[in-house]
Amino acid sequence: KMAAASESAIALFSDAFNKGEFSRVLRLAPVAYSQWWKELVKANPLHVIVETLLFLFIVYLVFLKKRRSKSDLSEKDITELIEEWKPEPLVPPISEEDATSLKQTVIINEYINSNEIRVAGSEDSKLNFVTMDFLGLSSRSELADSARVTLDEYGCGSCGPRGFYGSVMPHIMIENAVAKFMGTEAAISYSDAASCESSTIPAFAKRGDLIVLDEGLHEAIKVGANLSRAKLLYFKHNDPEDLERVLAGVKTEDKRTKRDVTLQRRFLVTEALFKRDGSIAPLREIVDLKNKFGFRLILDECLSFGVLGKTGRGLTELCQVPVTEVDMLMVSLENGLGAIGGLCLGNIEVVDHQRLSGAGYCFSAAAPPFVSSVALSSLDVLQKEPQLLTSLEKNSKHIHTALKKGNEFLKVLSDEKSPILMAALSDSVVNKVAKWMENKEDKQIAVLKDIVAKCFDDGVYIAVAEDTQTLRVVVRSTLKDTQIEKLVAT
Repeated sequence: KMAAASESAIALFSDAFNKGEFSRVLRLAPVAYSQWWKELVKANPLHVIVETLLFLFIVYLVFLKKRRSKSDLSEKDITELIEEWKPEPLVPPISEEDATSLKQTVIINEYINSNEIRVAGSEDSKLNFVTMDFLGLSSRSELADSARVTLDEYGCGSCGPRGFYGSVMPHIMIENAVAKFMGTEAAISYSDAASCESSTIPAFAKRGDLIVLDEGLHEAIKVGANLSRAKLLYFKHNDPEDLERVLAGVKTEDKRTKRDVTLQRRFLVTEALFKRDGSIAPLREIVDLKNKFGFRLILDECLSFGVLGKTGRGLTELCQVPVTEVDMLMVSLENGLGAIGGLCLGNIEVVDHQRLSGAGYCFSAAAPPFVSSVALSSLDVLQKEPQLLTSLEKNSKHIHTALKKGNEFLKVLSDEKSPILMAALSDSVVNKVAKWMENKEDKQIAVLKDIVAKCFDDGVYIAVAEDTQTLRVVVRSTLKDTQIEKLVAT
């Protein structure tokens, strides 16, 4: 009877509420709420316990928790504490090693021309064998004119990522121009080459996929591979035989585990012209292996674009490999064209996929429009003046040959076609260095820095690549024979 009465109380409460009879609602509310609560306890007691504890906790916070007592310090005590307090420096003290490194840092005050610079602390010009402007285009007047016109029309910055409001006509024009020049279906531009390299790989490879990489790749590509969270396998630098061994091992593992290879995306990644040692990849052999074992090829042509090949189309042109054999082709506008930016080229599907999946495209501000216009002008110069490439190749061979000839102290590691000459200490010098100091690598770098300092004092600016313990000399097409002779003599 009581249950029936309670049920009727809830029904009466609902009826009164729906009719708007609020006086009856107030009279029936306690009975209806009590019955609802009892039914909830029977149906889900755990829910009731959790809500009760939460209610009690709120009551505790609002009414029962003690307020934090005020400080017993007087105004005088507070003033004394403030006067005694000494904040820690925002920047830690510079170590002796860092201080020495800062003193050795060269600040370029002026680019006199593509081959000469003026540095802070010296009125004399220095021959520039450091800046990676292989064709010497960055100092051309027509590029400056192009930048000026674009600045007047679009302003300086892009003001946002490409996918939002950062796309302007120069970005689209450079994409179309480079795609046409390279013979691909489409291209997508990034704000710089490093963003292109570190975004393209994780746009396609994900956890569970497989990437096989040359162990000599530079940092930006390795960052992109790591960001993908795919399984990474490395093969010996520029060694097709070891690459085949790694790929054959993957195939053997597929058979052993009965893995369906169509469920795993597989990529082969290499550079065309290696930044770390100036060597050139054996592209034809790599393409044959990627076709044999069913991999997609990602080729980084950031240093070789506008440099290698008869017309500057890179390693694919040099090795006479169809560009369609490369699934994703990355190029830079910086080294060959003297501008800023990076592009990934391929078919329509490859490019369109990155417009939603390329992190550098979606979330980083686009390159300033004027640098894309500069790249367009540089590309036009490259096509009109093929002698720049002929001169670059001649200068590269000249310097490589001269430094190899009768040099007992250095051994040249780079390819003679490479405009990046990398030279390490000869074995005889390394053995002598080992006797002087326990840490052989540190001593090698110290010797190389001494060589750089001596060359700098004599008016020739070259650099040390500390990660590979080598000297780095950058060749340009605009170098004169007398300037090359001064480098070799120094």
